[in-house]
Amino acid sequence: MSKLQLIVLGLISTFFLLSGCTAQNGQQAKEVPQIINAEIMIPARIPLHTESELSVKVSQGTDVVEDADDVKFEIWKGNSQEEGELLEAEYKKDGVYSIQKTFKEKGLYYVQTHVTARDMHVMPKKQFIAGTATKEELEELERNSQNQEVPNDNGDDHSHH
Repeated sequence: MSKLQLIVLGLISTFFLLSGCTAQNGQQAKEVPQIINAEIMIPARIPLHTESELSVKVSQGTDVVEDADDVKFEIWKGNSQEEGELLEAEYKKDGVYSIQKTFKEKGLYYVQTHVTARDMHVMPKKQFIAGTATKEELEELERNSQNQEVPNDNGDDHSHH
């Protein structure tokens, strides 16, 4: 083989090798799904000794998620997450999953949803008040809603692919 033939063969081989890599990378980019979004919806005030509905709307891009694998609500009072409870949500409609809960003690609470859908897991967290609250609890709730963060938040809105 002449040098010219070897150079042409080398260029053609390189072209095919690079075009194969490009097609594969383009294919992978198309396969990456949009992140699951879970928006917690709770009443502004939750009365004591009355059944209240807590909901989460699950979506992916512009699509509602009606086929989540698992949706749970973790609820605890104040700084007592270890004493909280985990409740299985029920699918309602339009991507909304909810639970019914009766609160017996007034105060500042946290709710964190654990949503597993389409090979992803998200855990948004939100604060709310059941019954009446102390001035300090109201100030903390106001401060956290302005910052859009919850203190000591380990795992808010993360996803696993």
